[in-house]
Amino acid sequence: MTEMTPRTIVERMFSAEMAFLNSDRKDLRPLTRAFAVDVLVREPQSLPYRGDWAGIEGIAELMARMNDVWSDMSIDELDVAGSQGRIYLSCKLTVVSRASGKTVTQPFCERLHFRDGLLVEGVFRSTTTHRHCST
Repeated sequence: MTEMTPRTIVERMFSAEMAFLNSDRKDLRPLTRAFAVDVLVREPQSLPYRGDWAGIEGIAELMARMNDVWSDMSIDELDVAGSQGRIYLSCKLTVVSRASGKTVTQPFCERLHFRDGLLVEGVFRSTTTHRHCST
């Protein structure tokens, strides 16, 4: 079994998100491999999918909304720190707006709380606003 380091936990979470996005999105099982049933993700007010997203169904809806806004997403320069229970990550996120076709690259960070390797709470903090979401 793979050791559960903060980095492997985050990589498993990203892998589950991608598996869900690449599926027909009716099967929530990929998300249950990385998200607790009582998960809560908080997105900043600057985003078109702002607010709190609760539970596996909420995460599925958040992913669908993100997919409506962005045609492509990639993460570079990923740095992960913390413990199995509390993880802090920073990276450079590149996204392409479906509305405008503009590419936006920006740094962001997240504070993530895990229980038994599953995300319980995620708080996203962008260093810039997403003014290109609809322009």
